[in-house]
Amino acid sequence: MQIEWGVVQSAVTAVSGLAGVWLGGRLTWKREEARERERNMKEVSYLAILVVAHLDRLANACLHVALDDGTEEGRPAGTGGCWASTVRPPVFDPLEFDVNWKALPAELMYEILGMPYRIEQLEGHVAGTWEFDDPPEYSEFFWARQFGYADLGLDVSDLARRLREYAALPQSPQEPGAWNRDDQLREQRDKVVQEREKYRPRSTPMPVFAYTS
Repeated sequence: MQIEWGVVQSAVTAVSGLAGVWLGGRLTWKREEARERERNMKEVSYLAILVVAHLDRLANACLHVALDDGTEEGRPAGTGGCWASTVRPPVFDPLEFDVNWKALPAELMYEILGMPYRIEQLEGHVAGTWEFDDPPEYSEFFWARQFGYADLGLDVSDLARRLREYAALPQSPQEPGAWNRDDQLREQRDKVVQEREKYRPRSTPMPVFAYTS
């Protein structure tokens, strides 16, 4: 069966036209995809820089609470010779940050946005300890408060580290022999456990505050 050359030419032209349309569409899609990826990375970078700064402040605030032993200049800070807290609990409200939270993986977003609830839970636990503690030292209250905030500060610091890692930001440099916040948080946490063990039988270990979602 004889095929006319004009028909072949028309078919080749049609196929070439379709291929050109497909290729042009794909190149446009790839360009849009690259722009979207660049836009997302900029949002992630901005979010991480802003939120990491607040997380570092929160970790520092946790350390200040963890070091509060209820005294001022070696004397009880409260009235009537009672020990009293001198450092306010930290405030952290990530919903005030003008960032696109959807740019983060669900796990990181969940932990950051859930941090106010963790602080609320910890404060509730500490308040309950105060209610049943004995003056003037309120030892159980301060042990629970110091331990809880030292532990929370370490979790906040680790969260900041993971956020930096996700956004490809540099980690905080640590000079050999320089002061290290996380080391002090660990030291304070261990110190509280050791102090409590001196005053309580081994059968009643230090109650660890557990975060529940």
